[in-house]
Amino acid sequence: MCARFTQELRRQAIRDLYRVRASYDRARWRRRYNGAPTQDFAVCRLGLVGRKPRREIVRLGWGMGRGMGLGTGPGSRSGRPPHINARAESVHRRDAFAESFRARRCLIPANGWFEWIRSGQQRLPYFMAPADGGALSFAGIWAPETGIAAPPESFAILTTAALPELQRIHDRQPAIVPPEAFAEWLDPATPPARLLELARQPPAGPYEVRPVSVRVNSVANDDADILKPRPELFAPPAG
Repeated sequence: MCARFTQELRRQAIRDLYRVRASYDRARWRRRYNGAPTQDFAVCRLGLVGRKPRREIVRLGWGMGRGMGLGTGPGSRSGRPPHINARAESVHRRDAFAESFRARRCLIPANGWFEWIRSGQQRLPYFMAPADGGALSFAGIWAPETGIAAPPESFAILTTAALPELQRIHDRQPAIVPPEAFAEWLDPATPPARLLELARQPPAGPYEVRPVSVRVNSVANDDADILKPRPELFAPPAG
């Protein structure tokens, strides 16, 4: 599961990552050091410029169906939490995700993500990121606005089985699309079997697994200081 991630990339870095011209960058966002569900993030997807599909950077909310009852008609509310993640193993079969997986895929730029382990009464956070400090692109799907009372456009992050080096922290991780597969992931003509293959096989590391401050546990704390290593706070789990 992925329930927090960082997006502290500069605007130009995101444009360069996806080769998007400034005129196709419609996002307005803030850097997220402790990004959480319901917040807005920069996302890359295919849009139409004239009649040509082009990559664009837009701002979408994290959590599909935020506050809405999915599958119960426009404007209905169920009180169910939004879908922030979709499992790569079943995303093509679930009613809440199948249409978006078929036709509305996106890439979510990130620096890394957080997971927690429990130690007694405490939940201890770890930050996982490429060891070389490079950017990641999570595999995502997005949903449009559907009616007057509907929430704004939103996205969910696909998750898959964690790489062996990360399983000591959590058995799941975000699905990560490598740069050489960006075009395939976004292309509406890519066969479903290939999409599932991309989502289920994240690029190998090495990854850094960094213990960080328990300040991460509160979404109110959203500053660069929370990403500093805090090895003195707790020992790494046995693995």
